[in-house]
Amino acid sequence: MQSIGMRVLVATDLSAAADEAVRQAAAMAGTAGTLAAVHVLPVLQAVSMLFPQTHEREALDEAQVTARVADAVSERVARIAGRDAETFVEQGIDYAEIARRAEAWKADVVVVGSHVHSGLPRVLGGVAERVVRHVHCRALVARATTGRGGVLAANDLSEASLPATVAAAEEARRRGVALTVAHAVDFPQIETFFLLGLATPPPMDPESLRDAARYRLTTTMREAGVSAKEEILDGPAADALVREAERLGAELVVVGSHGSTGFERLLLGSVAEEIVRAAACSVLVIRTNTSGSATLRRATGGPT
Repeated sequence: MQSIGMRVLVATDLSAAADEAVRQAAAMAGTAGTLAAVHVLPVLQAVSMLFPQTHEREALDEAQVTARVADAVSERVARIAGRDAETFVEQGIDYAEIARRAEAWKADVVVVGSHVHSGLPRVLGGVAERVVRHVHCRALVARATTGRGGVLAANDLSEASLPATVAAAEEARRRGVALTVAHAVDFPQIETFFLLGLATPPPMDPESLRDAARYRLTTTMREAGVSAKEEILDGPAADALVREAERLGAELVVVGSHGSTGFERLLLGSVAEEIVRAAACSVLVIRTNTSGSATLRRATGGPT
């Protein structure tokens, strides 16, 4: 991902998690890109046709609140990012307004923080997860981490995963860290696929399948012009990739999410969403709309 000319929109609720999102958004935009911030307020007034004077007074109060919030957001973003940013204050449902603003502003990437609740598994508070699911551009879920184990890219050996791999290579170069590209081979998934009668069972043992996956991954990287350490992992894709990210101490995982809207997005993007939810580091989701062409390669398991 190149920072030149990049339009980066960061969502902030003025929390510590959002401050981390602002820091990473500013770094991603760089000096040549454009940075904007969006804050979403709940609907401040209920319009009453019976009491127009009250409505008029509420509208004035609403304008004052919006102006004060805009000032607070601008000041906080400038202090954290070290630069000014265009500021938007919206009203409505948080994730929907963030997605709407991202589309209207023609954002290249939306950055949102991830909240961690004490005593509970890592969750996205509903907002970040829904933002990732609904925006039509790239989405970065930003988490603070001390890891400098580089960037980990998920690759399912399909053509659709190439944009995520290329974006990961660009991120690794921008950050000055190593790149690892990994593919997960899930043998129970393969068995299920073929037992359902969707194809002829593969005439290979597990080790041969791993070798075939490694060969295909190496070929794919060479054709894409990407230089990286290559890893073949075992197990369900999301679990295997999260474990590998922790082993590497990765600072970023990059994963593609196939599909565009509605049920297709939810179904095909499920592995990406699992990684977003479970990873300890930041996760960059690359939206892709093309599906892989090789059914057998998709059946070997891997992130979608």
